[in-house]
Amino acid sequence: MQKAFIVKITSGFNYYMSKINVRSGFLLLVISVLFITSCTSTGKEKTVKVEAMERPVKISAVKNITGFFGHRMDVNRKNYLETFPIDKYVDFIVKREHTDWNWTQAEQHGKWVESAYLSAIQSDDQALLAKAKDVLDRIIASQEESGYVGATARDFRSAERPVRGMDPYELYFVFHAFMTVYEETGNEEALNAAEKLAGYFLEYFGPGKQEFWPSDLRPPENIRHKLAGTSQFAGHSVHYSWEGTLLADPVTRLYELTGKQKYLDWSQWVVSNIDKWSGWDSFSRLDSVADGKLGVDELQPYVHSHTFHMNFMGFLRLYRITGDESLLRKVTGAWNDINERQMYITGGVSVAEHYEHDYVKPLSGNIVETCATMSWMQLTQMLLELTGDVKYADAIEKLMINHVFAAQAAEEGICRYHTPPNGTKPNGYFHGPDCCTASGHRIISLIPTFVYAENGKDFYINQYLASDYEGDAFKFRINTTYPETDKIELAIVSEDPVDKNLMLRIPSWCKTPEVKLNGNIIREVTSGTYLQLSQKWKKGDMVEIRFPMEEKWITRAHHSDYTMYYLPGGEHMYREVPTEIIPSAFMRGPVVYALDMFWNTQLDASADLNKDIRINTSVLPVPVQKQDDKMLGPVYETKGFLRGKEVKLVLTPFVNIGQWTRTDLPDPDRHSSAYTYGIWLNHM
Repeated sequence: MQKAFIVKITSGFNYYMSKINVRSGFLLLVISVLFITSCTSTGKEKTVKVEAMERPVKISAVKNITGFFGHRMDVNRKNYLETFPIDKYVDFIVKREHTDWNWTQAEQHGKWVESAYLSAIQSDDQALLAKAKDVLDRIIASQEESGYVGATARDFRSAERPVRGMDPYELYFVFHAFMTVYEETGNEEALNAAEKLAGYFLEYFGPGKQEFWPSDLRPPENIRHKLAGTSQFAGHSVHYSWEGTLLADPVTRLYELTGKQKYLDWSQWVVSNIDKWSGWDSFSRLDSVADGKLGVDELQPYVHSHTFHMNFMGFLRLYRITGDESLLRKVTGAWNDINERQMYITGGVSVAEHYEHDYVKPLSGNIVETCATMSWMQLTQMLLELTGDVKYADAIEKLMINHVFAAQAAEEGICRYHTPPNGTKPNGYFHGPDCCTASGHRIISLIPTFVYAENGKDFYINQYLASDYEGDAFKFRINTTYPETDKIELAIVSEDPVDKNLMLRIPSWCKTPEVKLNGNIIREVTSGTYLQLSQKWKKGDMVEIRFPMEEKWITRAHHSDYTMYYLPGGEHMYREVPTEIIPSAFMRGPVVYALDMFWNTQLDASADLNKDIRINTSVLPVPVQKQDDKMLGPVYETKGFLRGKEVKLVLTPFVNIGQWTRTDLPDPDRHSSAYTYGIWLNHM
């Protein structure tokens, strides 16, 4: 609109100048340029070439989330965010004496501020909001004149060494915290702090300045060279520069908010140098992944999942701004490869923090890192917004229903570093604070941003959570215990009629979806699409949705046993070992079940799931009453054998594994492996 307005003004101005017979074409040019410049906004504006198909609604409009997910979000807010000793970590930043390699202390303030603001705004928790603002004010007040606001000591930094190796990763989250606060509250100080921080990196990194080299090697010596150890500017050397280049994501977001060309130029410079810095042409070869000629794991010797996701989000922002289709193609190609080969049944990703070859996905150990869960979910949401492809919303649902809250301790709210499909507990939940404890509470705080979206008259229901939507005019309530039950009711509560296209996600896993509008059956409801219901919605209108869920045993595809080996830096890698024992898992619709010894009180707690228990997959489990009102159901009972003796086994949704305290038993030692659990079970 602005460009068209300027063209019309300029044309009229030139016509006017011709009428007064200006002899100097040069003078006319100068005056015209000055006039155009005066008409062109220099304020904060989004400069976007590719419009999103969907735009998430404001988090403040998503109210009263109830049921299992609402309860766990309350646990995250009340039991973790409100009690977390954030002042200790802000003190660490304010003192600014850090010179060690460790990054876990210095990433807490950014993640906590963003999480606390989002959770407080969504729940209208004024006490937490006030605390978050105080913390934010302290962080901003500590910002150096140069713009630096990390933990690294001033006397450690210089023009030749402006950052500590993990600074880019740590400050990535500070950038996003500042910008999220600005977007949600309009706090100009937060945006100014983000710009000052960007100024620090633009001052020291760029053409003719420092670069994000992962080692001391330079071309051609670094080409196809395997690295280990640490980098002065780009995190772990084994990440081959991607732990520095990830800053293209927040700096590009800053361009979207301000329209300042220098941020776009810098981000494009960063991305254009990934091939050179990595030594493996890792960026360019993403095209081969999109072509199906390479797996994403083959881009370089070690592909760190979380780091790659963060970079991919930067690529998508650049696509949105520039319209460069090759960027979208690279990211969707990688996403498709990961989705096909490296995603677990629960929607989780990452094997010992990285992507492996072929279908290598061990069942236990350091599997499904919470940091990778967070960035994978954000990346998937960004692809949904850009493309409107339901498959991305389906992937988010799978992850949210199964793995996000399985990583969270049901009472304490702390999140695990890794949450393997088959493992032990409570050992693994108590650690840190570290990267994953912070990422866990951040992704839970972000969940309301994944639920509803809009674009003009189109309003999208992407996730079915029991909640209220309170827009300016359009308002409704979703009543459901989904996915515990398969029924969802959407009741319009707007006072005045509102003309909207209601876009209902119909999940691809559901074979026989059913939808009624005010009691009338909607024909041709197709799985894996959006169902559009268009009318002037009035108070009392009701949409009834049912997603029947198939109950079935799943035999694990591409199953192997594994042996582990290590890279020089200690990173875990895997080799396949053939096995004739192929396990199975039980699913109900999108819900993945586990045999959790915590809920199987009738069994010997010392039983080893792999050695002692066999299940009978020739019969389907039958529903039984769930043991706890706070758990997600339904619960099933199935037949099996314990050391050859027939027994009844209780199967519960995997998401419930964060429970380990019972009123009838003393609490286990927090670092013990008191209970075993497993999705994948050996059968007769």
